[in-house]
Amino acid sequence: MMIMEKVNNSLGIGQKKTLDRCLDFSHEKITIAPQQPCVFSCSDFWQHSEPLLDALKSASGDTLLPDLGGTYGWSVRYRQVEDYAGLGVETLADYIDAFRKGVVTLPYLRHISLNHTAKSIRHHIKDPVAFSPNWVTSPWLDRWGGPELFIGQAGTTFGHVHRDHLSVHVGFVQLEGEKEFILFPPDDEAYVYAFQGREFPYQDRATRVHYVDLNDYQQFPLLRMASPRRIVLRAGQALLMPANWWHTTYNLTDSVTYSIRIVNSTNIAECIGEDLAGVPRWWRKLIRNE
Repeated sequence: MMIMEKVNNSLGIGQKKTLDRCLDFSHEKITIAPQQPCVFSCSDFWQHSEPLLDALKSASGDTLLPDLGGTYGWSVRYRQVEDYAGLGVETLADYIDAFRKGVVTLPYLRHISLNHTAKSIRHHIKDPVAFSPNWVTSPWLDRWGGPELFIGQAGTTFGHVHRDHLSVHVGFVQLEGEKEFILFPPDDEAYVYAFQGREFPYQDRATRVHYVDLNDYQQFPLLRMASPRRIVLRAGQALLMPANWWHTTYNLTDSVTYSIRIVNSTNIAECIGEDLAGVPRWWRKLIRNE
């Protein structure tokens, strides 16, 4: 059984912390209805003789980075395209080689869709039993389930505190390195400076707070009222995060992480409701050709 740390409001190193025990997922029969994030060992996730990045390079190495096509429609975005081009990194194989050598500073490569980018290696992945039942594993439901990879060098961060769309549970498996997760329970919404009044429901899941702001109580004084949890996920460990937990991440070392969204009887009603809430704006955009 693994331990999850509940961090005091300062998130300071060396300060007294309280410990919350995670659920024990050593048994085969599990029903997903956790109230707290849970960490557990996951040793048989990747079932292939080659390391995952090597298999990914063989399967999809010639893919141009802007064409990766993450679950959200992007993996390389904003000015990252220029960042990669300036480094001479154009394809996924170029990125993996540079990541392995560690001689240049790379932007964080996020949301690499296995269903879109690397279908041929998807069947070598065995999701932990703790991630089941999951009703959205079909590639046709990639927007909901979206198995993805995140590849980042030490010191890179996802950035803003957010929660995943559609009230999905989220499972993470750490394949290489160590990653820090900072998580806030759903009740902390009033303290994490979530954007309010957005027209599209998916946009209501972002905040103004970034990882670098977590100690900035002058700009974000309400953060003192929040109850963040700090989890360091190491290679061979998995994290099950319940729906609607606010979170961000920081790569403590060079890191490779798998994630998948989970929908079942515990959250299907909320998922459908939130998805339907976005239809009117989607329809208006289609008509206006926005």
